[in-house]
Amino acid sequence: MVRRAYILLPIVGLLLMSCENYFGKRTDLDFIEIPTYDVREISYVPIAPNINDAQSPVDVHVGYDEFIYVVDSANEQVLRYDLALNLQGSITIPGVRKVVQNRSFHLLAIGTYDTTIAGVDYSLTALYDIDLVDDQNTLSFNNVIAEPVLVHPFYFKNSFSSSDAKVKFTDVAIIGSNLPAENNSYYLSRTGVSSNNAGFGPDYAVLKFTKDHQWISSIPVTATGATYSNYFKNPLALQGFTQAPQLTANNSPDFWVLNQNEDQEIQVQHIQFTEGPFGALYQPIFYSTSDPNSTGYLQTPKRFENPVDLCLAGDGSRFLFVADAGVDSVYQFTSSGLEGVPPPPASTAETNAISTLGGFGNVSAISYYDNILYVADSKTGVVKRFKLTLDFD
Repeated sequence: MVRRAYILLPIVGLLLMSCENYFGKRTDLDFIEIPTYDVREISYVPIAPNINDAQSPVDVHVGYDEFIYVVDSANEQVLRYDLALNLQGSITIPGVRKVVQNRSFHLLAIGTYDTTIAGVDYSLTALYDIDLVDDQNTLSFNNVIAEPVLVHPFYFKNSFSSSDAKVKFTDVAIIGSNLPAENNSYYLSRTGVSSNNAGFGPDYAVLKFTKDHQWISSIPVTATGATYSNYFKNPLALQGFTQAPQLTANNSPDFWVLNQNEDQEIQVQHIQFTEGPFGALYQPIFYSTSDPNSTGYLQTPKRFENPVDLCLAGDGSRFLFVADAGVDSVYQFTSSGLEGVPPPPASTAETNAISTLGGFGNVSAISYYDNILYVADSKTGVVKRFKLTLDFD
């Protein structure tokens, strides 16, 4: 049997050799192109549709109730949309310019209040409160009432002078806290002409109020070893560190402030609150202007031409956006003041990707919620929406 196997093996080998290409020809794979993988471009891209109902949108805000609020200054209305951009209704508020929502689902809107003092008609800056929780303890936008709760200057003094009519409220920032008495208190920015109001602080100030609209004080700021009651210079926009959505909102008394003034070198600042041995302390936090991880910086002196608004992302990114009407652009920064989006883990990029948005007619306000940036353009009458390419599935 063994000898017979040795004889068969050479015979099989000869038979295979006589069959041409018995195992087939080797396939030529040169026609296959080897794929190249490029890092996805990092930028904010427009997404459809836009919000087109407002004639002159000057503010946009996404609230804790997950509705979108747009201020139309031309018609003195606040328009409400769901996240699918279906119009839910509107409310008229005299001279309305700004709207935010607190964590108890009250809208706080800055408008005007007409009154007659000593026979003279005035239109005074005012803050309105709109309670969206009805008698059945449900959220409703039907038959809501805008109640004036602050009228300048009568929240802190009884006297009135003609210069008080030139003072304007500009923005509101909600304060989040685990303490019920502190939660929903808020900061209110104010501009005007006076450097002193009978010991109540200058017109140009950031004020603090309780959740029930009781005036507490103007905010003094400690910097370079001294405390300044007149630290803020024409504060036009505020942004609290407590942002929607409700479940992940960060409790913090800190806030961002945007000052638009020729003498203000650093236009956007983080004001930090701390409890020290001698009481409450507000102080500015300064961020790097030379970090090699970026080529642009939030606090470069005179960084913006005509900054008008800012917003803070309530998600884990903590991105800060600044709207500059001087160049009709929106800039994006990290929470540490570096411009651009950090590259994803798989990227070989060494610096942040600059993601400036431009091409607007007159950018007036911005808001951010659920990976979508809302940009109001008061000239074209459109609220545009943008999304970061990294946030698409």
